[in-house]
Amino acid sequence: MGEQVLNSRKNFFIMTLSLMTCLISLICLKTPPVHAEGAGFTVAAVTPPNQFNKNASYFDLKVTPGQAQDISVQIQNLTSAQKKVTVYPNTGYTSNAGVEAYDKNKLNRLSRAPFLLSEILGRPQKIILAPHETKTLTFSLKMPQQKFHGILEGALYFLDDQTSAAQQTNQKGMTIRNRYALALGIVLREDTQTPVAPKMKMNKISAGIQDTANFSAATKVNLENTRPAMIKRLQLVGEISRRAGSKVLYRSTQKNLGMAPNSNFDYSINWRNDSMKVGRYHMHLTATSGKYKWVFDRNFNINRAEASNVNKKANIERNWTWLWILLGALLVLLIFLLAFFIGRRSANKKKANSSHTEKD
Repeated sequence: MGEQVLNSRKNFFIMTLSLMTCLISLICLKTPPVHAEGAGFTVAAVTPPNQFNKNASYFDLKVTPGQAQDISVQIQNLTSAQKKVTVYPNTGYTSNAGVEAYDKNKLNRLSRAPFLLSEILGRPQKIILAPHETKTLTFSLKMPQQKFHGILEGALYFLDDQTSAAQQTNQKGMTIRNRYALALGIVLREDTQTPVAPKMKMNKISAGIQDTANFSAATKVNLENTRPAMIKRLQLVGEISRRAGSKVLYRSTQKNLGMAPNSNFDYSINWRNDSMKVGRYHMHLTATSGKYKWVFDRNFNINRAEASNVNKKANIERNWTWLWILLGALLVLLIFLLAFFIGRRSANKKKANSSHTEKD
C-alpha cells in the first residue's frame, strides 16, 4: 500500500514537472527573434498596439487609409566583429521554385499588388553594429488614402553587406557571392471581417530550360494568383500530351508550394532531358489548395525556332541505340561480304588449279 502511494506521488510529480516545462517553453517561444545559421545577427519585431495577431513574431498590422505610424525592429550583432546591414522593405513575390520570396526590392512584373511596401515604408536603410551591439531601427509607415481589400504582404529584408560582397576565385571570369540575410514578415490589412479567396489564372505557355532539373528542356506555364490573398499548401499536377485525352508524354507533380498575393511564377514541366520537338501539344494542369481547386486545359504549339533555341541550351540525353543497331548491321554485312569474296576467290583458285591438272 505504501509503495503504491509512493508511486502515485512520483507519477504526479513527473506530470506536474512536464506541464510546467511545456508552459515555460510556450512562453519563451511566443515572440522569438529571427535568426539564420551563419548570419551572425538576429532581428526581432517591436510589435505596436495595432498588432492584429498578438501571437505572431512578425508584423501583422490592422491599418486604416491614410494612417501614419512608426514600426521598429531590434537588431543584435552576435559576433565579435563590426556588422553593416542594409534593410529593405520588400513586397513578397513567388519564385519559380513555387515558394514565397522577399529578396527583391524592385519586382516589375513579378507582382501586381496595388501598393508596394517600398512605397509605404520608404527607401532601404543602413545600420552599423559594433561587436555584440543591439540597436533599434525605425521605419515610418504611411498608408495610401485609397482603400484596399485583402492583405499587403512582404518583409523587412536584412542583408549583411560584408557577406554579400563578391569574392574573386581562381577560376577565370567567376566570382562567389555569399549572401547572409534575414526576412521579418509584414502583413498589412484594413478589413479584418471580409475574407478574400485566392484565385488562380493560367497565362502564357512557353518553351524554356528548367535549371533545377539538370538544365532539361521544359514547358513553362505562367500561373498567377490574381487576388490579395496567399495560396498555401499548393499542389500542382501538369501533364503534356499530343491531344486532349491522349497518352501523357511528360508529367510533373509538385506539393507544398505557396504563392504570394497578386503574384505570378513560371511552373516548369521538364522533358526528362529529351530534345524538344516541333508540334502541337495539349496542357492539362490541376492546382489544389485546401478547399480551392483550379483545372486548366489548353492547346499550344512549339515552333521550329523555339525548339532549336531550347535544344541549343538544354542538356539533352540523346538515344544512340539506332546508331549502334545500324553499325552492328553494317558490320555483319561487311563480314558476310568479306566471307563471300574470300570463299569465291578460294573457289576460283581451286577451279583454276583443277584446270591446270587436267591439261597436264
